[in-house]
Amino acid sequence: MSSPADLAVAFRSLPRRLDHASNAEFPPAIDSASAVDAASADVQAAIVAAATDLGSVATAEGVAAAIDHYHPADWSESQLASLQSNVDVAARAIRTLENLAEQG
Repeated sequence: MSSPADLAVAFRSLPRRLDHASNAEFPPAIDSASAVDAASADVQAAIVAAATDLGSVATAEGVAAAIDHYHPADWSESQLASLQSNVDVAARAIRTLENLAEQG
C-alpha cells in the first residue's frame, strides 16, 4: 500500500496524466471523444469519492491537500486502502485511454 505522501502525489498527477492521454493521437477507428469522456468521468468519480471520504474539495489538488493535512500516524489502514482504491480506478481509466491511443 502506498504512503499518504505517495497518494497525495498520485492524486496531484491525475489531471496532468489525463490531459496528456486525452490529447494523444488516436487511430481513426477509435471514437476518441467517447473514450476521453469515459476516462474523464471515471477519474472525476474517483476524485469525488476520495474527496467525500476526506471532506475535501472535489478536485485532485483538494484531495491531495487534505491528505497532506493529516499526520501520517493518524491514518487507518482502511482509509489508506480506500484512497489507494480510488487513485487506482483513476489510473486504470487513464491507462485504458493511453492503450487506445497506442493502437494507432
